[in-house]
Amino acid sequence: MNPVTDTPSEILECPETGRCGGCAWAGRSLFEQKREKMTGLQTHSHAAEWVSCGVSGVRDRADLVWENIAGKMSLGLYGIDSRQVVDIGQCAMMTPRLEAWFKDFRRVAPPIQKGSVRLRVSPSGERGVWLDFANHDVKTLFEQKEYLQWLSRLAFVEIGQRRKKLIFKDGAPKLADPELRPWFETYDGDFKPIPLYGPVGGFSQSGFNANRELVRVVAGAVEKSGLKSWLELFCGNGNFSLALAARGYDVEAIEMDEHALAGLNRSLTPALAAKIQVRRADVYLKTKTLPAMNGRGLLVDPPRAGLREVLAQFEAGPREALPKALVYVSCFADVLAKETLRLEALGYHMQGLTGVDQFPNSPHNEWVALFSLGGL
Repeated sequence: MNPVTDTPSEILECPETGRCGGCAWAGRSLFEQKREKMTGLQTHSHAAEWVSCGVSGVRDRADLVWENIAGKMSLGLYGIDSRQVVDIGQCAMMTPRLEAWFKDFRRVAPPIQKGSVRLRVSPSGERGVWLDFANHDVKTLFEQKEYLQWLSRLAFVEIGQRRKKLIFKDGAPKLADPELRPWFETYDGDFKPIPLYGPVGGFSQSGFNANRELVRVVAGAVEKSGLKSWLELFCGNGNFSLALAARGYDVEAIEMDEHALAGLNRSLTPALAAKIQVRRADVYLKTKTLPAMNGRGLLVDPPRAGLREVLAQFEAGPREALPKALVYVSCFADVLAKETLRLEALGYHMQGLTGVDQFPNSPHNEWVALFSLGGL
């Protein structure tokens, strides 16, 4: 993929433009979208950069909804101005492999009233689906069996919040323990893939090519800081941790979600394990679980509410306890803007800001900001 800076002529062509909430900004050029997304953040960094991942075909993972209204089943996303699902027959945001899986999946509707699904295609082409249905709908599926039998012939199937694996025993559907598979990937210093294990229903970035660009930007910010040892909070299943370790950095990776940590540990090779210390802790709400920085850099990709207690601890503590550099990854521009002001009050300077547009045709965007104490 060749990232582009300005693409004024690229406009999404989709029959659902103006209806489907997944692409609320469809009809605007990528240049217009970039300009609006930059508003509110570029004032903190006059040299803000931008990476476009293209106008379409960027998703290898899709989160959709089945909805039954008066006997008519729809599969798609909520409408721009309603909570009713827009039934879509194709999606320009999906890669060809994911769209092919989507079209096969929608051929048979499950006997439910409403439920969420996640579709994935792995780097090797394996298909996966996570069914997040109400308990009574899952019970119906198990009693009727035919739908689950059909679906299991097409893909690896997970069901429920615990991401249980669907199996069949003596012809009857059963739920087995979760099985971690390499549904996603990150990249080493030569941009060779490193498998990322996890459940179908686990978090990942939206697509392989967009993630490649995101990892490149994050690794570039870490390199610019000059620090070789890093603490990563909210590390997930290791998208950044493994990429940094493969580049020779020492990383302490912290995450609360047990599924994500299991995936990270499964992804560790002996060489990577020598560079990564993995720990489970809730640093989001419990400040006492935050390790001492000891001259390390801090890499964060926090939830929507931002750093919360992490910043509160920094504000209450001595300056010498602060990380020398901070790489902040966020897809919530308003939160990043507010916390940038708090970081500046602590003495940080934004040394770089890059937008990675892995959510084109929507108001969402991924941001990577590099902060340092007193400048680099």
